[in-house]
Amino acid sequence: MLRRLTAIISLGAAALVTTAADPDVEAAEQAMLDAFDAALTAVAYAASGLALFGLVWAGFLLMADGAEGRGTRARSAVFLTIAGLGVALSAKGLAALISAGVIPIPIP
Repeated sequence: MLRRLTAIISLGAAALVTTAADPDVEAAEQAMLDAFDAALTAVAYAASGLALFGLVWAGFLLMADGAEGRGTRARSAVFLTIAGLGVALSAKGLAALISAGVIPIPIP
């Protein structure tokens, strides 16, 4: 799965680099990058909302478990919520680093 995803990204990047001399292609490339950025922004907003819901849910779990120190489900819910939010936000950060040229894309 990871190899297939890497191949798709590499082929897409190679196609963008090799055809960037044409102005029509540059406009299409910019439109595609803008759409990709908008999709990642939507995912970041959705992940933030879901993380808020996850933290509220963890609070309910903590109240349901009581104060006897059995809050393992609540701790697990908080950890998984923060990890999921980190993964979703790192996707946007990684895309920003790639588009800025900080992380180079190897072209086969």
